Amino acid sequence: MQPPRNRERDVLLLLCAIGLLGLAYLAWCAIGWFGVGLLGLLVVFLAVRIELEGNRPIGPQMTPDLHASQYRAEAGFDHAERANRSAERGVVASTARLASLFGGGLTVVGFGLFFLL
Repeated sequence: MQPPRNRERDVLLLLCAIGLLGLAYLAWCAIGWFGVGLLGLLVVFLAVRIELEGNRPIGPQMTPDLHASQYRAEAGFDHAERANRSAERGVVASTARLASLFGGGLTVVGFGLFFLL
C-alpha cells in the first residue's frame, strides 16, 4: 500500500514547474527556441547525473575505493536504516525522473520549433 500523497510535495512540484517555465521564457527571449532546447538539455543532464549518483557522497575523484567504502558503511546498517536509505533513494530517483521528463519536453519543444521555424 502506498503512503498518502503529500500536499507539500505537490506544491513544491508546481512551484518548480512554474520556475522552469519562467526560465524557459527567459531563454526564449534571449536566444529563441534554441535557448529553450539548451535549457531542456541542461535539465536532463542534471537529472540524469543526480539519478546516477543515487544520493551518495562523492569525492573529488570517482574511484573504486570511494564506492567500496560507501558500500562497506551501508553494510553495517540495521534493517530500519537500510529501509530509510532505500526510501530516500526512491524519492530522489522519482524526482529525477520527473525532472528528466520536464527537461525532455523542453528539449523536444525547443529544438523541434527551432528546426521548424
